[in-house]
Amino acid sequence: MIALGYVSSIIYALICLGIGFFAYKLGAPKKITRKIVHILIGFEWFILYHFFGGGIHFLIVCLFFLGILLLSHYKKLLPMIESDEDNSLGTVYYAVAMSIMALITLFEPDMILLFGMGVLCTSLGDGFAGLFGQLLDTPSNAKIYKNKTIYGTLFNAIVCFISVGVFQREFGLEMPSLYILFTALFATELELITGKGLDNISVTLGTATLAYFFLNFSGVENYILPILLTPLMIGFCLTKKALTLSGIVAAIILGIIVSIAFGNVGFLILMAFFLGGIITDKIKNKHKNKGRKNKKHIESRNHIQVLANGFVAMLSAIFYIITKSDLCAIAFTASLAEALADTSASGIGVICGRAYDPFRRRSCKPGISGGMSVLGTVTSAISAVVVSLIAFAFDFIDPIGVLIVSISAFLGAIFDSMLGSLLQVKYRCPVCGEITESAEHCNTSTSRCSGLAFVTNNAVNLFATIFSGVIAIVLYCLI
Repeated sequence: MIALGYVSSIIYALICLGIGFFAYKLGAPKKITRKIVHILIGFEWFILYHFFGGGIHFLIVCLFFLGILLLSHYKKLLPMIESDEDNSLGTVYYAVAMSIMALITLFEPDMILLFGMGVLCTSLGDGFAGLFGQLLDTPSNAKIYKNKTIYGTLFNAIVCFISVGVFQREFGLEMPSLYILFTALFATELELITGKGLDNISVTLGTATLAYFFLNFSGVENYILPILLTPLMIGFCLTKKALTLSGIVAAIILGIIVSIAFGNVGFLILMAFFLGGIITDKIKNKHKNKGRKNKKHIESRNHIQVLANGFVAMLSAIFYIITKSDLCAIAFTASLAEALADTSASGIGVICGRAYDPFRRRSCKPGISGGMSVLGTVTSAISAVVVSLIAFAFDFIDPIGVLIVSISAFLGAIFDSMLGSLLQVKYRCPVCGEITESAEHCNTSTSRCSGLAFVTNNAVNLFATIFSGVIAIVLYCLI
């Protein structure tokens, strides 16, 4: 039986490669022959499962094919499965994923069926989506991320949904329809944002892991929003350059901690801040780029800026995990409401032609810390209320909590402006004479003209979120 399994698996792999080679010799482009083999080879799992059921023999076969594919990639032995575009290790990563899952089943035998589900999503979902996207003459504006089109992505989701549904029924996994949908969407998102062939690993392992949690742990649906939306947010931030790589890592860590503490609602509040900040940053960057020729300046937030705005929220989430106190939920919401209130005020405020620093009682350039405008102040207040209403809509806070969060967030934004005016470091450009918050302007080092050297904009943002969190806790205790 074991020997027959080895022979059958090798023969089937040779058949798959033979079909791809035959299509290649008939003139089919490599991007088509690659997908043909990609689709067919996924059914190798059924042969291995039938004869070995997981375990060491499953792993040996996967490692054997991994070695063959590595040799083929570097020696160009199998041209019909190689890519001329990016020379990616996509086919090799397929074998890597199979090998990893085979290794895991040595310690967790129950994972073997779920890995089969992941392999189907990788081979059929990704494979047919690729074929569909390449054969269909799609307009360039149909692309939603790099070379991925909306049509191919939708087809991927449909194929994954059918594959997961049929697989779980045939193997008696008894997954509810909603879980099937979530698993298919997650597989589609991983395929969408993972490039350079690494989706063969991420989709296989990610789909299997999510299905494992669905089947073995109750309450996973309370965390479904962070699970499903995080891949999309990563792709969005990479595409729009809203965050640097370090900023994305910091945001992911923050999102994980918040999601563990507060589940879907906490993550939704956090996303309200991120999305609101991205939108207002885009408006501010667009306004700053007016009049610039052949150069667009895009400010991407790094990990320090992410943590300056989100540290109090993260700390509140950690304390909530430990204490389950409502005070932590109030402080969490208030800090993020203040962060969005301040970000939106500065982002929208630059549109105004005039700004006034009430703490120094003088006019100032729009967008400079300490400056306030009518439009920016109104936007700040609206942002604070919007975040509190989102929390209220999902029963995270009560009506009194809405009032407390709105007041404390708005006061925090005012406190931010006061610190920005009186303490934040500012510099003067020796070339144009402009007051700026940057140590360099007009390609020249600037000189400090006011404020404390260590009180940067990030420090002000941190102090303001602390202020809002403390005010919210005090008001909550008093009321």
